[in-house]
Amino acid sequence: MKRTALFVIVCLLAFCGAFAQEVSDHMFVVIINGGKNKLMNHERYWNDCSFLYQTLRHDYQIPKRNFTLLMSDGGDPASDMLREDANSFVSSPTDLDGDGERDVWTSATLANVSDALTTLSARLTLVDHLFLFLMSHGGTNDGLNASYAWLWQGEKLEDATLAALLSRFQVGTMNIVMGQCYSGGFIDNVATAGRVIATACRGDELSWRCHSKPYDAFLYHWTCAVAGHDEQGSYIDADTDDDGRVSMAEAFDYARSHDEREETPQFCALPESLGQMWSFDGSTLGISERLTDAPPAEVYSLQGVRMLNPRRGLYIRRGRKMIKKP
Repeated sequence: MKRTALFVIVCLLAFCGAFAQEVSDHMFVVIINGGKNKLMNHERYWNDCSFLYQTLRHDYQIPKRNFTLLMSDGGDPASDMLREDANSFVSSPTDLDGDGERDVWTSATLANVSDALTTLSARLTLVDHLFLFLMSHGGTNDGLNASYAWLWQGEKLEDATLAALLSRFQVGTMNIVMGQCYSGGFIDNVATAGRVIATACRGDELSWRCHSKPYDAFLYHWTCAVAGHDEQGSYIDADTDDDGRVSMAEAFDYARSHDEREETPQFCALPESLGQMWSFDGSTLGISERLTDAPPAEVYSLQGVRMLNPRRGLYIRRGRKMIKKP
């Protein structure tokens, strides 16, 4: 009897390990730190990316081969990063998780971002899922929803340009998280069926760093929620429904409620149920099949809806209060 029980346990562990590997094999991650230039490339941007990278590599076991990393100057030995004390410059570390291996090889120029996304879009299929994380300075062309993110060498990634690059992907689902100023202005361009988007602020707002930690406020709390711990390893519980996983809706709610700065985080999931379904664990597999019978998703502009629910930020929903994108 004891041998039988032990055999069952071993089989279950093997199954869980194989399932986790299957999940991670189909999760692809793009991390971009634009930086803009040496004077503007703050150390906390690197910290944001490093914390996230360690979370996805070690907590969710996503293999290194599934990461595309575009970080400021790409590892040029010249100084490219402003230290947290704002008194000195250093070269950005290329080892994001402290394992002694170089992780960063490619600079975050517009050409490299375009080439990387184009190459990846040709590789991935409907069984794969894409997560895009972008941190940098941001700007706006109209003070509302025509936003851009600064890339290395002072180049701009316009919201329409990113939308065009992402339109080439034929994947099961896509998850996008942005921390730069005016990041909410990207939503009306990149939102479409099968995507979840979270931004640190509205399209007419600045985003801010944490008061007491060298991280950006919204991104820090979002990563803590997904990781289940802070950067020191202290326990974080964002699993509000106690189902053993942290969905993107739960991660957003945790980050929004713990964000102490004057910014209004934004969230969009199309269809809305995707926000509760999408996570970095096994529940992500099969999402595209479960969405097959969902009503067609519609994209709405930000005008008239940003105060729909001030406590939770922007939730794009179908309903009378929405203004349909022309």
